[in-house]
Amino acid sequence: MSRDLKDAFGGRAPLGKHPAAATIEDVITFQLHILVAIGERAGQHWSERMFDLSLNEWRLLALVKARGPCRASDLADLLLMDKSQTSRVIKSLQKKDLIQNMADPTDGRAVVLKISQKGNALYKDVFAEVMNSNERILAALSVEEVEAFEKTLKKLIGHSQDLLEVRLGRKIVR
Repeated sequence: MSRDLKDAFGGRAPLGKHPAAATIEDVITFQLHILVAIGERAGQHWSERMFDLSLNEWRLLALVKARGPCRASDLADLLLMDKSQTSRVIKSLQKKDLIQNMADPTDGRAVVLKISQKGNALYKDVFAEVMNSNERILAALSVEEVEAFEKTLKKLIGHSQDLLEVRLGRKIVR
């Protein structure tokens, strides 16, 4: 274990909390990967077919809606994308007239992104489909299980972001 990660755990290795794992398929992070991959495959299909958007375009558009106006570098952090990939997605959304540049109100030299009227209208339609899709996935769980899962997921994401900041040696936008 690297020195930085040991420091993140108070100078000691993390406690052994993971359930017994005989193969990669038993590893919790692999199981999460499979869940995400299934959602990605299905989401990519309907987002392109129904809305002419890739999943990365949808996610960036949704974050501009939620956080806008915002800087491209902040979006890259939030989406865990490299800056060149983020730039390509931004250019694609601008070409489709879904987001626009504007001067940063706090720094006239910088540019921030905001959602356009066309982007706002599309966002509403896509978000409705996203929520329908999530309801189908969550149908296997009780309301209590969904609440517990969301709470646990947020806790794991926050902790993983902390660990990522240690690895990167810098704060990330959350």
